[in-house]
Amino acid sequence: MRTLLAVLVSLSFALGFPSPVVAQDYASLLRDFRADALTTQDKRFLQAALAFEGHYNGLLDGDWGAMSQRALTAYSRSEFGSAAQDWHMAILAFTLFQRVESDGWQIEYFEPLGMSFLFPTKTAVSDPATEQFVNWRHSGSSLSYSVAVADVARTNRFHDYTLSKHDRTAAPYTVRKPGFAVTSAQGRDGTILYTRSNFVNGSWSTVMISAKSWDKATLNAVAASISVGMGAPIHFTESGRLWDAVVNVLAVIEKQDGPNDPERTSAVAPGNTRSPSTGSGFFVSNDGHVLTNAHVVWGCEQVSVNGNPATILGISQDFDLAVLKTARDAEKAVAAFSPAPARLNADVTVAGYPYAGLLGGLNITRGAISSVTGLQGEGTTMQITAPVQSGNSGGPVIAGNGAVIGVVVSKLDAIEIAEIVGDVPQNVNFSVRGEIAKLFLFQNGVEPLLSSSDDVLTPEDLAEKADEFTVFIECR
Repeated sequence: MRTLLAVLVSLSFALGFPSPVVAQDYASLLRDFRADALTTQDKRFLQAALAFEGHYNGLLDGDWGAMSQRALTAYSRSEFGSAAQDWHMAILAFTLFQRVESDGWQIEYFEPLGMSFLFPTKTAVSDPATEQFVNWRHSGSSLSYSVAVADVARTNRFHDYTLSKHDRTAAPYTVRKPGFAVTSAQGRDGTILYTRSNFVNGSWSTVMISAKSWDKATLNAVAASISVGMGAPIHFTESGRLWDAVVNVLAVIEKQDGPNDPERTSAVAPGNTRSPSTGSGFFVSNDGHVLTNAHVVWGCEQVSVNGNPATILGISQDFDLAVLKTARDAEKAVAAFSPAPARLNADVTVAGYPYAGLLGGLNITRGAISSVTGLQGEGTTMQITAPVQSGNSGGPVIAGNGAVIGVVVSKLDAIEIAEIVGDVPQNVNFSVRGEIAKLFLFQNGVEPLLSSSDDVLTPEDLAEKADEFTVFIECR
C-alpha cells in the first residue's frame, strides 16, 4: 500500500496538480457525495473509472442518473463499507490515473471509421489485418479490437457471427435502430463478444471487441466509450469539486508519509533522529520476539518494549512489519495465530496503547472484518471496523477465540484524517493480514505459534487474553 500511495503522489505532479501542501480544506473530504456539485466532465470521468472498476455499465455521457449513483454507491460499499463521501471519489479517480499512467488509456478518434473510443495507447499491439478487419489487442489483458467499414450486408454478417457465438441460457443483448446496431454475446468459456455498428458518412462503421470474463469490466468501459465523431477526452474540471478532493487526499497522503515514512527517513543524515513516538506490539515467541509495524520503529536510535531495551531484528517496508528482540517479562504470554485466514464479517478485538500518556493502560475496541482486502483490493491488508487511534499501530487484531488474525497498521484511513479534521469517517481502518504476518516471521527465523482452540471467548476474557501478550513500544 505504501508503494501505491507513493505512485499517487508522483502521479499528481505528472498530471499537473498543485502541490498538496497548499490544500487546507481537509474537512471537505468527509462530505457526503453530491453529484449536483460536479461538472459534466467530472461525472463523465467518474463514470469511466466506475466502468473500469466493474460497477458501471452505461454510456460515458456525464448524465448522472440512477445507474451512475447505484454504481458509486456499490463502489463505496464494497471498498469502504459506507455511503459515498468525497474522498471516495478521489480514490476512485486515482484508479483511473493509474490505468492512464500504465496503459495510456484515452479517447482516440479513428478517422476512417468516423468514431471514437477508449484505447490503450501505450500497451496496444497491432495484429495482422484480415480481409475484413483491422485488429489490435491490449497486452495488459485479454481485450482485443477489430474495426471495419463495410456495406449493410457485410455488417449484418458481423452481427450474425456475434449471435452465433452466444452459448448461455440468458438471451444475447441486441439493439436495432435506424443507423445503429449492437449485439453482445457470451460463449460457453466465458468469452464476451461485443459488436457495435453505426451508419457514418454513407457506410457502416463497426467496432468489435472481445475479452475473457475476467476482463469484462475493461470491455464494458470500452463499449461505453464508443461514440460517433471526435469524442471528448476523459478528464475532470480544474478547481472543481473532484479536483479539490484529489488535491486534499494527496495532502493527507503527504502528511501521512512525511517524517515517519521509511523511504524518506532512510535519507536522514547520521546523528539526526526522528521525534519520540509510541506504538503497540505483541510477543510472538518465548525468546522475547515482538511483532509490530515497520513505521513504528523505523529511524529510531533507541527502542523499548514495556520499558525494556529492544533491538530490531528484521523489517519489511513492503509489509510494514518489524520484529524486535527484548527481555520477555515472565508475566507476559505469547500470542497464538489463527491457522486459517480471517473471514468476512467475523468479529474482531483490537488491543493497543493509543495516545500514550493520555489514556493510560491497554485500550480495547471491538468491530468486524468489513473487507478481506485492503484499499483498491490490495492483498496484504484487510479492512476492520474496530476503532483505532494514533498509537494502535502494531497492535494485534484478535478473533473470537483469542487467536491473532492481523496487525493494526496506519494507512490512508480514519487515523490520519481524524488527526487533521477532528472527525472520524466510519469503517476505514486497516490491518496487515495474519497470513502475511506469519510469513514475515518465518522469513526472519521466528516460528509463529498456532492456535488449536475453537472456543469462543467472552469480550471480557478476550480483553484479559490480549493484555497477556500486548506491549507498549517507545521510539526515541
